[in-house]
Amino acid sequence: MERRWFGTDGVRGRVGTEPMTVDFVWALGRAAGNFFAKKSPQGRVMVARDTRESGPQLEAALCAGLREAGMEVESVGVLPSGALAMLVQETGACAGAILSASHNPASDNGVKFCGSDGAKLSEQSEREMERGLDLTQATPALKIAGAPDFTCTAEAFDLYQGRLRKAFGSGPFLKGIRMVVDVGHGAAWYTTPKILREMGAEVEVMSAQPDGKNINEQCGSEHPEKLIEAVKRRKGWLGLAHDGDADRIVFIDEEGERVDGDELIGMVALDAMERGKLSGKTVVVTQMSNLGLDEMIMTHGGKVVRTAIGDRAVAEAMRQGGYGVGGEQSGHLLFHDVSPAGDGLLSALKVLDRVQRKGARVADLRKGMRRYPQKLTNLKVRHKPAWESIPAVSGAVRGVEKELGKKGRILLRYSGTENLMRLLVEADKMDTIDCVVGKLMPILQEHLGEK
Repeated sequence: MERRWFGTDGVRGRVGTEPMTVDFVWALGRAAGNFFAKKSPQGRVMVARDTRESGPQLEAALCAGLREAGMEVESVGVLPSGALAMLVQETGACAGAILSASHNPASDNGVKFCGSDGAKLSEQSEREMERGLDLTQATPALKIAGAPDFTCTAEAFDLYQGRLRKAFGSGPFLKGIRMVVDVGHGAAWYTTPKILREMGAEVEVMSAQPDGKNINEQCGSEHPEKLIEAVKRRKGWLGLAHDGDADRIVFIDEEGERVDGDELIGMVALDAMERGKLSGKTVVVTQMSNLGLDEMIMTHGGKVVRTAIGDRAVAEAMRQGGYGVGGEQSGHLLFHDVSPAGDGLLSALKVLDRVQRKGARVADLRKGMRRYPQKLTNLKVRHKPAWESIPAVSGAVRGVEKELGKKGRILLRYSGTENLMRLLVEADKMDTIDCVVGKLMPILQEHLGEK
């Protein structure tokens, strides 16, 4: 059975329409509670949210549904999703749930669950939860707090900071680091600046006045332009931006240049390898990651494992192989030695730890990876057959792959949400990429494109 409501990152939608209505979220909470109760009857579920104005009402509905199923619920307030995962582990809760639509605008919201290990639920678990959805029962009256509150509980903050302190020590190890931090009026508006300062960094904060409506609005990881300008005005400063639930980062180096996730993964992986702390000498990334990362890791005696797109696939491969470092080009990074889930602040601390240990600038450390040029081309398609089953298409792709050899690659896939075919071509020269695109696009258009 295909999942109807769960997508790649929980249940998400526009507030006021299914699935983001009070009635649906209450029913979802009840179904989730029944699911978790199978392993942990009357277990405790930790619940957090980001700063959207719809959050308190939907949180009340979710919590009421969980309690209807017999679960104990502890609400910790506004907190990053990665921090919630750590709290679930630290407190022995049976599950966690956060209300957030990540980088989407305030008009959207969503619900993401994690298990007792803090990791995202499997697709099989989500299907089982959907089977338990009963949308026919009336939602009970809900009690909702009056004035909006964007704080987290003191205990939740202390546990989150404590987990990070275990990894990086109790001292001011960031002394000398100066950063501009754009928290996007989101879940990390309080936690990230405070923890960075307590770890010794000098911090200037942007977009830290949440009002329920301004989350991700021309700020944060989706709009880093103002952050880049701010970094460029300050000599030797770094920049950091979060999305709404702060599970990933955009990093800006001392020269005001954006550092992508592959480069960040490379820096941290090399640091771990040099200290003998990279499990299996292996890094896990998706098919979208740059070949330059493979080249750099292999040059230093390591290897790269590639997965399907999405942090769930990366996390699963890391668990199965016992690997500690992985992530996506987008800046969603995973460090299983500290947390089972992506956390933007943890990712930043891993990079800054490398900076402090080497006594080097991020702008210089990133030069250790040679970036191969990439080009992504979209084609509107009339249908979505397996392209491998079309001889003209598969033959053309195999021919080009043979020509590229180890100096390039092709990734051909359909969009999961639109009638689009995405062609990613990567090679050591842009002329080669243009030539490949020029060969393949007419063939794709003929056999798959809209007429």
